[in-house]
Amino acid sequence: MPTSLRMFAALAIVSTLPGCIDPPKSPYVQVHELVANIDEAQAAAERGSPEDQYRLGLRYEQSLLDYGEAVRWYRMAAIQQHSEAFYRLCLLSDAGQGVPQDYQEALRWCRLAADHGHARAMFTIGDYFETGRGVPKDSVHAHQWYNLAAANGYEEGVKRRNRLALNMTPSQIAQAQFQARNWRGKYQDASQRMHLDQPFQPQ
Repeated sequence: MPTSLRMFAALAIVSTLPGCIDPPKSPYVQVHELVANIDEAQAAAERGSPEDQYRLGLRYEQSLLDYGEAVRWYRMAAIQQHSEAFYRLCLLSDAGQGVPQDYQEALRWCRLAADHGHARAMFTIGDYFETGRGVPKDSVHAHQWYNLAAANGYEEGVKRRNRLALNMTPSQIAQAQFQARNWRGKYQDASQRMHLDQPFQPQ
């Protein structure tokens, strides 16, 4: 093959290789930016804002997968009664990420979040009682917490409550509704409690 043809063939092959003509941007740029963002977020969190502490914990958990640091910052936010930080600590304790797996500890964090009106935490407590995770199985308590989650705007609570009620007696449902009506979270108001009297609607 003539030299000119060999050169043409070589150029044709190289041009088809991914990244050879237009190489991707260096990953070090992204890492540098990520570290800079973490440093900036940490500086804000160290000033004591619970929201900044929570957001930094979330970044450590979801972007860097550093669960130990996530737990540390969530706990700082939790000291200042940050409901989302309570809930993240519940989930990490449940999964054993950053802390030893401990369903009782997870339930404690979820109860603190629920006390501040956190609907997903209420739903999670209901799931604990329905499945017997860390507590004895109890459909009445599960129904109660699903009902509370529903009353606080978490639609999945309605579905779980109604599904659970299909296998409960009328007296069990009445007891669960009574417990939900009489539960008092720290930030629960009268308008939220009104929805707890809605009758069971099977789906």
